[in-house]
Amino acid sequence: KKKAKYYYGLAAMKGNVQARHNLGCIEADAGNVQRSKKHITIAARSGYTPSLDSVKQGFMGGLVTKHEYGNTLRAYQTRVDEMESEARDKAQQ
Repeated sequence: KKKAKYYYGLAAMKGNVQARHNLGCIEADAGNVQRSKKHITIAARSGYTPSLDSVKQGFMGGLVTKHEYGNTLRAYQTRVDEMESEARDKAQQ
């Protein structure tokens, strides 16, 4: 677990959002709720859907404020909109 945390940290610093999400999950398991919340929020703002779901669960559980959830949701939508293109949609069909 220690090695995984180290390498997830390296990948997260390079911009890998899935690694950032996993790092947040490891922090949550270790009981570091604030650090976990930070990592998962960053991943959600980067357009990673499982992280957005985690932030939503945190909001429902009272760990995330309405303001934080709203800001994260807007940032997520902006990032997803930036990633959409006609060529990408055509290639998926």
